[in-house]
Amino acid sequence: MRQAEIVQAALEVIGRLGVNGLTIHEVALTAGMCEANLYRHFKNKQEVIKAAVEFIGGQVTSRAAQLAASSGPPLEKLDKIILAHTEMIAKNPGIPRLLFSDGGMVTGGRIAQIMTSRIEGFLATLTGLIEAAIAEGKLREGIAARETATTILGMIQFSVLRWVGNQAEGKLVDEVMLLWGNFRRLLER
Repeated sequence: MRQAEIVQAALEVIGRLGVNGLTIHEVALTAGMCEANLYRHFKNKQEVIKAAVEFIGGQVTSRAAQLAASSGPPLEKLDKIILAHTEMIAKNPGIPRLLFSDGGMVTGGRIAQIMTSRIEGFLATLTGLIEAAIAEGKLREGIAARETATTILGMIQFSVLRWVGNQAEGKLVDEVMLLWGNFRRLLER
């Protein structure tokens, strides 16, 4: 349980100070513990970052899979997944700051592998829902499901990058849902 609190504290620190501002001291302060206690759970800053990446990936893929398995039409599930994903990011600005940082996808290595794996899982869920909507006749024939899912993810990422660049000011969820609504209308029969 304490590790989850430390990860949340790390994401809070990254949200405020960026990855470069993440220190064991700052994480310990934010988590309300001394540094020695934090070191009982994690050896160093890199382990904290890795745990944060695992946490983010787990949250994204498990929530998407849960919504995809729920009852209802595929397009409605897709709406819910996009909304849930965007709301999670809007509540945790440390997530995109970590993922798009030099310590995230850019540098490769184990953290990038974890992120890539989780992104692939998320894309697979979106792809499956798009395929189901095509099969139901709700989306136009000839649409490539995987490429459409990638476009949706790119739309979200672009909006998130702009939002982060504006210091997390503005209504990220509203913007993404407007873009998704417009894109969905282009796809529908």
